[in-house]
Formats: sequence, C-alpha cells, structure tokens
Amino acid sequence: MVCGPAMVGMMLTIVLPILPEIAKDVSGGRNVLIAMPTMGIVVGGIAAGFLLSRMSARNLMLWMTIAFGVVGFAGMALGGWPLLTSRFLMGVVSTCISAASTTLIGEHIGLDRRSRVLGFQMAGSSLAGIAAMNISGSLNDAYGWRASFMLFPAIALIVLLAGWFLIPASARPVAVKSADRQARPAWRLLLDMWPLYLMLLAMHATAYTPNSQASFVLDDNGVSKGAIRAHVISINQIAIVLAAVCYPITRRILGTRWIPAFFLTLMTIGLVLLGLSRDLTLVAVALVFLGFGNGTLFPHQSNLVLARAAPEIRGRAVGLMVSNQFLADSINPFIFPPLALAVGGLHNAIVSVGLFAALGVLGALFYGTRSTNAPLPAGAKGFGH
Repeated sequence: MVCGPAMVGMMLTIVLPILPEIAKDVSGGRNVLIAMPTMGIVVGGIAAGFLLSRMSARNLMLWMTIAFGVVGFAGMALGGWPLLTSRFLMGVVSTCISAASTTLIGEHIGLDRRSRVLGFQMAGSSLAGIAAMNISGSLNDAYGWRASFMLFPAIALIVLLAGWFLIPASARPVAVKSADRQARPAWRLLLDMWPLYLMLLAMHATAYTPNSQASFVLDDNGVSKGAIRAHVISINQIAIVLAAVCYPITRRILGTRWIPAFFLTLMTIGLVLLGLSRDLTLVAVALVFLGFGNGTLFPHQSNLVLARAAPEIRGRAVGLMVSNQFLADSINPFIFPPLALAVGGLHNAIVSVGLFAALGVLGALFYGTRSTNAPLPAGAKGFGH
C-alpha cells in the first residue's frame, strides 16, 4: 500500500539525470519533455477517480503496474513524438497506481496510524527514486540514455509480485446509503473541498522546481556527467525521506495550523539558494531545504484529503488530489523560459519564484493565527486535520 507514489517518483527520477541527452532527440526540446509526463499525471488523476468508482483499488493497482512495465520498456525503441507520447502514458499509468495505493491506505489504515503510514509512503517513494535515479545515471554513462528504460519492466515485475501476495483484498466501491449523501451527489461533495485543492495548487506551483530545473542548473554550472547530476539531485530525495519519516513528529509539534508556513519557509530558502548557486555546495544546500519542504508537504496533503473525503468519493478525491498537484507541476516548466528572459536568466527566475513563495509564507502565517488544530469532519470547508 505504500509503494504507489514511488511509481510516480521513479517514472520521473529515472529520466532526471538524462533529460539533457533525451531533449536533443525529441521534438519540442526540454520543456515539452518535462511537461508530457506531468500532463499525463493530471489526466491520470481524473482517470483514476473514474476507475476507482467502478473497480477495486487492488485490481486497479495490479493492472496498472503491468502497464507501467510495458509502456516504460517501449521507450527503448521509440523516438520523437512516439517517445513523448509514451512519457504521457507513463504519467497516466503511474498516477493510477499511486491513487489506488493511497485509497487502500484510506480503506485499511485508521486515523491513529495514518500519518505514520503516509510518512513511510513518501519516504519509500523517495528512497526508490534515489536508487532508480542513480542507476539510471550510471546506465546512461555506460550504455547511452536508452538503457535507462530497462528499469521500468524490472520495477514493475518486483511491485507486481509483491502486490499480488501482500495487498489486502479491496471491495468494489459501493455508494453509502443515507439521505444526506443521496441529497448531495459525488460531484457536489468534491466541489465542497475546493478551498483545500486551491491551497494545494498554490503550494505545488513552487514544489516541482527541483525536479524540473535542477538538472539544467547543474548543467549551466558546468556539471556534464549524468552520474554526478544524479548524485547531487539525490540529496533532495534524501531530505524528502528524512522529512517524510519525521512527518508524524512534525505534525504533533506544529499541528496542522502551522505546517503550511513551515514547509513554505523551507521552500523559499531553498529556491533562493538554488537561484544564487554557482557551485555544487550551494546547490546541495538548496536541495536539502527544498527536500525538507516537499517531504513535509506530500504526506500532509494526503492526510488532509483522506481525512476530509467521504468514503464514497475517497478514490475520486485522491485522484483529483494528484491531478491538482501535477497540474501545477506541468505548468512549472513553461513558466521558466519567459520568466528567465524577463529577469535575466534561469538563476534569477528561480530566485523570483522563491520570492513568490515568500508571499505564501505570509499567507500561511495569517492562516495559522486564525485556525485550530482540532480535527474537522468529512465535508467541512476548513483545512484542519
């Protein structure tokens, strides 16, 4: 149940150290290459919600794991727009896996243990991403960038075998029979959660910058080896692991009211340092701050959505959460070229995004002073729990 987001993470991190090499062989360059899988994730979140309302989360996860291996392996033989299309499909498939796994946690894990399990879910995702990224960088240096696509079927086989034997049975979705729920259709229950999704959209508008731009910052700083880029970017993933494991402690100390201000502050510091970096040391420090911020944000958003969604819309709410997250992510790569042109380069553009995140810190502090840590019931319109 905790490995679903790892599939999204590995789908992205496998190609992170080889992005400059792939960009030379596909139409549209780096920005389209980055955006295609994230656009697939947006579509995949919507598709996952539709599928989870019609089949069990366990079956969806297993079938999509098979598709993960098949579509990923096809990248070895594809080029141009067919390769970009496969990257889009990988986004759809991996998001369905992630939504199904988080839905399983909502079904089988109680509130008393959910924060810890969600923290392990994100930590496991980052650990898998670290391993996949470094193996990919080494394969690229030894055999060329196409060799990295061999990782997809290998990962799918491992997850499929483990999932077949270890994932608990998941019942087919059934509507909750109550006068209140019948009076409020599923779309209305989802619409009531719009303040939460809007907040998460703003958070993720900055959170994807390490994934989308770190490789190019390193390339601009003279780091040409894929393996070295992978090692440096791994620092970000290690920080995510540590923050995710510590999420239950962070939540207990700060409460839900101050967590948004906490991770936005970390993101602000990380983005400004990344933009100012001219050597590996400063890049590494920046990625640590960004990793701590993201490692707190990711399990926190899952906890919020699972706590707030009514049982009959849980799968759709989780799918919409992922789509909402990566809608901001897919826009991110297209923001930087015009912003860099306007402010004098990629580094200045990243600093500008960091200053934008600083405005979010002020808003989060205002929210913290006017909110409570008390849990809110499903259907409530605040951000509690």
